[in-house]
Amino acid sequence: MMTLLDGLGGFLWTAASFVVALSIIVAVHEYGHYIVGRWSGIRAEVFSLGFGPRLFSRRDRRGTLWQVAAIPLGGYVRFLGDSNAASAGSGAEVAPELSRQSLGGAPLWARFATVAAGPVFNFVLSILVFGGFSLITAFATSLTQLTV
Repeated sequence: MMTLLDGLGGFLWTAASFVVALSIIVAVHEYGHYIVGRWSGIRAEVFSLGFGPRLFSRRDRRGTLWQVAAIPLGGYVRFLGDSNAASAGSGAEVAPELSRQSLGGAPLWARFATVAAGPVFNFVLSILVFGGFSLITAFATSLTQLTV
């Protein structure tokens, strides 16, 4: 019976670690979309970590709803004029004076930069993580050689 509990504890630790790691990766990815979209003049309506029912939310001074949802296996940024979280489809109607602030009404360079920013931020994150591990390993190795 004890080995079953030990195995279950190991599985739960692994599952929790996976959810935390995935949440960090998703947060960085979605923040890339959000911040580049904002810098290029596209209004974000919702920034969500997770899917499903909302657990926690707050609205910032720019009107973006920041939320944490119940299913932590993804996330999304919904921009002005998006009909859904995937930014797919024809989109919702946007007033003509707000057209430039929507993803569909933004210039091509702004749309391209906003869409590309998520993967680029993940790439930078991976460089920082692996670089950090390399520095830690190199530092630990140099300390070991100094003490021997």
